[in-house]
Amino acid sequence: MTLKIEPQGEVFYFTGVLNRDTLMLYSPFKLLNSVSERVNFDFSGLENIDTAGLAWLLQQLAAAKQHGVVISLCNVPKQLLSLADVTAVRPLLPISK
Repeated sequence: MTLKIEPQGEVFYFTGVLNRDTLMLYSPFKLLNSVSERVNFDFSGLENIDTAGLAWLLQQLAAAKQHGVVISLCNVPKQLLSLADVTAVRPLLPISK
């Protein structure tokens, strides 16, 4: 299980697994420091996510907001949506169509 987050312009591409075993590779998430206004998190390559991964994502959304950075989520997997529904945090996720 691995996680890779690759920045390309205004998009961060996530591939692999975002869970309690892999998220520590990106804690603290210093890639946000390179963003000035907005960034898209593209989850098209995300294979799996657990509640720890969801909590990490919410933490990044809060940190970005504090720094005036807008994050949009695209290609959000059904598993992430299901976790967000079960934990009642889906309204907090800035999902782009």
